[in-house]
Amino acid sequence: MCENPREARVTRAVRAGLDFITALDRGSLGGLARLCAPGATWWVDSGPDRRGGDPRAQGSGRFPLHGVMRMDDKLALMRELGPAAFPTGCRQIPRRVVAGDDACVIEVEGHGVHASGRVYANRYGFVFDVDAAGAIESVREYLDTIHAQQVVGDGAPIPGSTTEHPEPAHRDAPAAVTTMWAALAAGDLDAFGALFTDDATWWTDTGPDRDRGRLHRRGDIAASPFHGVVPIADKLAAMRARIAGGAYRSAAVTVTPQRWIADDTLVAVEATGEAMVGNGRYQNRYLWVLDVRPGGIAAVREYCDTLHIADLMGYPT
Repeated sequence: MCENPREARVTRAVRAGLDFITALDRGSLGGLARLCAPGATWWVDSGPDRRGGDPRAQGSGRFPLHGVMRMDDKLALMRELGPAAFPTGCRQIPRRVVAGDDACVIEVEGHGVHASGRVYANRYGFVFDVDAAGAIESVREYLDTIHAQQVVGDGAPIPGSTTEHPEPAHRDAPAAVTTMWAALAAGDLDAFGALFTDDATWWTDTGPDRDRGRLHRRGDIAASPFHGVVPIADKLAAMRARIAGGAYRSAAVTVTPQRWIADDTLVAVEATGEAMVGNGRYQNRYLWVLDVRPGGIAAVREYCDTLHIADLMGYPT
């Protein structure tokens, strides 16, 4: 695990990823382009438009929640919209790294003042894939989509659609990871909870309430499912209440790991999640960063499409 990105194990993926975040922080679009391989892509999830966020296909191009875009097109859009959207720039501060050789995850905090006067304070999990020469082939950006759409979006409603999930690209997740999601899919929260340490915590971002989602303060799970940092006992109690209250027409959420990166105590897992809920079919895409200790999982950070959750389940945005 590396809490200080500058002390991360230096692999070609980490070097490229940190250089990318530095160029993004500086607003250097030319610098971003030089770090990327020909044909590189950038993906962000897409709120109610599940088809537009399908990682198998070209996305909608709708800013800021666009699905897969060619890097050249994304940078052209940023060149067109960025200076007017953030006249004083938008800082991007790396906070934590999960290092692999040809892929890495960098957790980042962003902060800027939008031209409207609204403060943009998002929290991201960036996933970088690089080629043998260290050029970036793909960027996948997991963030609080409610907050991004509120501050940066054009205010137009995003159309809804559904799509089938892609088949998993990688099925070699660690046994502990597959065990926890199998327990969750079965609704067996006793088995799920037994995988955590007694003092474990769970974080997910918080939509409109940016303060509640700060990574080093106590959240509030009673407020909404967008709760910030909460004790695992509180998270499990809330999950039990949702299942008992009939929130799911399926047993619970079926999570399918797509790929994973392990580094010291951290395991980053990209996954898809699916359930039948009262208002329709829930289909989310996640980046989970798990801090796995000898006694169990000590912390979870969950990056997902919050706007999709709010849209499907009726939570205010």
